[in-house]
Amino acid sequence: MTATALSPAKRLTDLPDHARVWVYKTARDLSHAEQKLARDRGAAFTSGWAAHGAPLDATVEVLYGRFVIVAVDEEQAMASGCSIDKSVGFIKQLEHDLNLMLTDRMIVVYEVDGEVTSCRLQELPQLLKDGAITADTIVFDDLVPTLGDLRARFRIPLKSTWLERYLG
Repeated sequence: MTATALSPAKRLTDLPDHARVWVYKTARDLSHAEQKLARDRGAAFTSGWAAHGAPLDATVEVLYGRFVIVAVDEEQAMASGCSIDKSVGFIKQLEHDLNLMLTDRMIVVYEVDGEVTSCRLQELPQLLKDGAITADTIVFDDLVPTLGDLRARFRIPLKSTWLERYLG
């Protein structure tokens, strides 16, 4: 199969539940221009993304204005160490181009009154104590490994995540 025989998926909806995902987040909303840049650069990246010469059926999307999702259907070809390194390089370049962090694991993204917001992990205990965040607050689980998990449990109550340990 040649690199042109398999075109990259345009949307996450084009990929199956077993597709592997990497979720990158930012502490602030991305502007419409930043989201477009991420999608355009993602389309350019995935159109040539390959593992050992085999094209990868992949996409990059922005969700909730805060998350850059890289997804790949490994049924066509497995993402190898080198190809995963290339995707991390893509994300690092996107961070540079947008002048923001997408790889900061100390950010917690959650919803309050339907609005997506975030805090630093070390702020969570005080926000819980103050009642600004509760066990039922919807948080985004950026550790989901597959697209099916992203679809089923990306937005879940804090009490259903590893963050529940902060509930005391």
